[in-house]
Amino acid sequence: MQITDLLNEFYLASKISIFTYDINGKLISSFKHPLIPDFPNNLLAKIDFQIQAGKVNLFNTNQDECFSTLYLPQKQHHLIILWCSTQTIESLGNFRDNFPSVSLERLTHYTKILYFIFFKKLPDINAPKLINDKNLTNTNNKGKLNDIISEKQYHNNYQKEKLMLQSLSEGNLPAFQFWLTSFIKSGSFGQMALGNKLRNSKNLLIAATTVFTRAAIRGGMHPEAAFVLSDKCIQRIEKLGKIDNILELIQEIGELFVKRVRMAQNFSNSTIIFLIQDYIFKHLNETLRLENIADSLGYSKQYLCRVFKQDTGETIIYYANEQKIREVCNQLIFSNNNVTEIATKLGFCDQSYLTKLFVKHTSMTPIAFRKKYHM
Repeated sequence: MQITDLLNEFYLASKISIFTYDINGKLISSFKHPLIPDFPNNLLAKIDFQIQAGKVNLFNTNQDECFSTLYLPQKQHHLIILWCSTQTIESLGNFRDNFPSVSLERLTHYTKILYFIFFKKLPDINAPKLINDKNLTNTNNKGKLNDIISEKQYHNNYQKEKLMLQSLSEGNLPAFQFWLTSFIKSGSFGQMALGNKLRNSKNLLIAATTVFTRAAIRGGMHPEAAFVLSDKCIQRIEKLGKIDNILELIQEIGELFVKRVRMAQNFSNSTIIFLIQDYIFKHLNETLRLENIADSLGYSKQYLCRVFKQDTGETIIYYANEQKIREVCNQLIFSNNNVTEIATKLGFCDQSYLTKLFVKHTSMTPIAFRKKYHM
């Protein structure tokens, strides 16, 4: 099993954000919720990348967050960081099991397990190092997700909601995560219950569950199965006595429905397909090269192309272009950027190539598409 496969499975089991870096401190891969930011540069600066393989360190900060570092022999994936930050996600944890946030003790146990997988023995771990600078994580306020709602003045973008729900109906988890994040950042959920924060949060979660249910049914999930899952989610929501972070709960519920749609449509749950799709959405604003995907995931280009085609019926390039065209549509409707600016922003070689691709996927030119929505 490749390191990326193993770490992805470890993340899915533990729900702890994982980052790998090479020996020079360059980020190689990350495994985390899309709503969680990258590992803070200020914390990264406290880490010594030259420590020998097999060493484990624990760190704790005054901001109620902790992380561990594990050094491997490889130049690529030289350093693995497991990060738990209550500054980033202040929530009840995984909606499905209601676990609390990962404590330093739990992080230590998970680190030991991961170390044993690589070195076939348990590590010697010293007491955690305390990072006293209280301003370290405050410079990364993008990670404080609850601020997203309070800073917005307008309701969330309807077009992005449609793309999010379409991705759910397709059983496409990376696309759902991408468009959910974009949807959340586009505005505010609004206020359903004045003067009662808990009731308002519950109402929003119930509304989200309802639209997820309908999208799942459109995607092939049996209606009765979808309604039963919806009932269970809503019953669980009503039992909550506190909701610190509505955003993560919305994502947890949405992903439950995405995975049920995948099962209903008999999709492959191959990790490699997920990783390819995840790479595409994380690099949507760049020129896609199969060689880069292969290097990032540690497989040959030929193998990735064959597996993706067998599983999805599409080539990687066609799938990536399809996602880019969706974003082009979004830019044409909701931005004032001209076609040349959009082409540059999304990594197209020139405007003419974008236009040719756009016509192929939508049967109209970008200019005609924009006029259709701006009439």
